[in-house]
Amino acid sequence: MMRICASLSSADDLRSGDLAKADIIEIRTDVFNTVPKDILRDGQTGMISFKGDVDVSILPEGWIADTGCASAEGIKGETISSYHDFRGTPSADDIFHIMASMDGDIVKGAFAVNSLADAVTLFDVSRRIGRHVIIGMGELGKITRIRQREMMNEFTFAYVGRETAPGQMSISEMRNIGDDGIITGIIGSGIEYTRSPAMHDASFSHMNIRGKYLRFDTPSLDRLNDFITDFNIRGVNVTKPYKTAVIEYIDGCDRMSEEIKAVNTVVNDNGVLKGYNTDVHGIEAALKMNSVDVNGKRALILGSGGAARSCAYFLRENDCDATITSRNPETAKKIASEFALMFRERNSVAVKGYDMIINCIPLNKSSGISEYPIKIEQTDPRQTVFDMVYGETHLNELAVKKGCTVVRGEDMLAHQGVKAFELFTRRKTDFRIMRDAV
Repeated sequence: MMRICASLSSADDLRSGDLAKADIIEIRTDVFNTVPKDILRDGQTGMISFKGDVDVSILPEGWIADTGCASAEGIKGETISSYHDFRGTPSADDIFHIMASMDGDIVKGAFAVNSLADAVTLFDVSRRIGRHVIIGMGELGKITRIRQREMMNEFTFAYVGRETAPGQMSISEMRNIGDDGIITGIIGSGIEYTRSPAMHDASFSHMNIRGKYLRFDTPSLDRLNDFITDFNIRGVNVTKPYKTAVIEYIDGCDRMSEEIKAVNTVVNDNGVLKGYNTDVHGIEAALKMNSVDVNGKRALILGSGGAARSCAYFLRENDCDATITSRNPETAKKIASEFALMFRERNSVAVKGYDMIINCIPLNKSSGISEYPIKIEQTDPRQTVFDMVYGETHLNELAVKKGCTVVRGEDMLAHQGVKAFELFTRRKTDFRIMRDAV
């Protein structure tokens, strides 16, 4: 069973009913001058974390003493030696030598996790150290806090009032997930905007599934396979810029994903990672719910990334005459060749000659209008405009103003999320639950 230490951020936390959910209660000397009386309930353990000088006189009998990097010699009772690196994660060997040199009964290390590989490094070190607590700080480090059992940690940390370390989660969240909760998430770079966690967490809650959907914002896919399997992650969605690159990191794909050469969903099936493409389902369902039929129509695709590949596949399979243009002509030409599309150079397209404009370029309101590869002001009221980017965009705003038929990226996002959720959990969720959470 998950063993949780509640780290208190202020005296107000002492009045929280969530304290009863803790196994250990941490009193930090930079927050409290003295140890509050009668703080422990039956079965709970107290811990003092000394920030600065170690004053043994304030340590109640039976409490754990975290002495930081100071010597733990001479202290009666259980001790913890701890080390923090708020900048990054050193090599596994460097972490091992740091922690092996400490003299506490338990050694604790907390390191800023900046990539998937950093998290796996902490996992690797956990196999080499005796009694320990090894924690990753930051959003990418949350998985090390949740997966206490996989990390072989003596306990993990959670907050009661507000977080006391980067990436810490509330004790209620941690208890809800537990040791065996389903962990899913989204992998990409520069994805602080994503609404996928809100969608999937809403479905977990609605369906009473113990689970959590996390955001894994990483500069590379290095050690992706280890990251997913070591931390027992059930599956991940994949977004920019990794929808194509991810294929070489997994064990295989379904037929459609292989043909598209883009994966946006990876499922961990007992250590075997298989890729799927739920974007195609999202595109089809979003168009259908807006009564848009692409058969026999002329469509213009903007962009040449993974989403554009999914769009090109869908349009080809539905007998749509499609053209592609992009800020990157080489990747656009490649898609045109693979899916039998027409390629046109940037800003050379007569926009009014198409029934439908589909944007697959991640441009939001902070982007400039000139960043589109067409003159979007040439759109016509009779056209359908489908911007896969959710939220307000220049293209969406203009399409609404002109009276175009508008297909929202939020609809596509929720529909593909429903399909991904089913792949992760083998259970169907309600589209409206996800759509309302976007």
